Amino acid sequence: MTIKEKDFIEIDFVGRLKINDQIFDLTKADVAKKQGVFREGVVYEPIIVCVGSGQIIPGLDAELKGRKIGDKFKVEIPPEKGFGKRSQKLIQLTSEANFKSKGVRPVPGMQFDVDGRIATIKSVNSGRVILDFNHPLAGKELIYEVEIKRKIEKPEDRFNALKKILNLDFDFKIKDKNVELSFKNSDKLDKSVKEVLQTRIQEFFPDLKIKVL
Repeated sequence: MTIKEKDFIEIDFVGRLKINDQIFDLTKADVAKKQGVFREGVVYEPIIVCVGSGQIIPGLDAELKGRKIGDKFKVEIPPEKGFGKRSQKLIQLTSEANFKSKGVRPVPGMQFDVDGRIATIKSVNSGRVILDFNHPLAGKELIYEVEIKRKIEKPEDRFNALKKILNLDFDFKIKDKNVELSFKNSDKLDKSVKEVLQTRIQEFFPDLKIKVL
């Protein structure tokens, strides 16, 4: 069975930096333990992805199309198809006083949220702090080892998977090709919000007709 766009599939993977073979992400506990990167509290299990939905980096997403269930493969991903190239425009200088006024002592390597963007402190010197808004893996060549385990076929299983993918909580009723979705306090949601939700969810199910109640 060949995988195509909008298929929901379950995969295991190990992601490494090409330059030094360092693991930066993985789904397999046995590999994590063997490589000495196992962390208590982290859930190691296959993930479900919707192919072509932008859920994962572009280079890996593209590699899934045309593959088959059971395939195991290794692929190299260049920065532009991974987490992007590094940009000097995303390096900013600010005052250490801005942190101290909030009771924070800035330390190189510290990460924090700035208006929805994650920044990493690169250096602290003479009262000045350099912030890097690039993704920590920007500019890195990556290597992924992937196993495609199964395809999620049943509509109800696909919707349950979508809840995790989008971090949304909703109930659904499926009749033939028609699906009705209801969210908590759905009757209080603005019409424009419902339209956005409906459009977004419809993108994952071109074979079904979605309606948000």
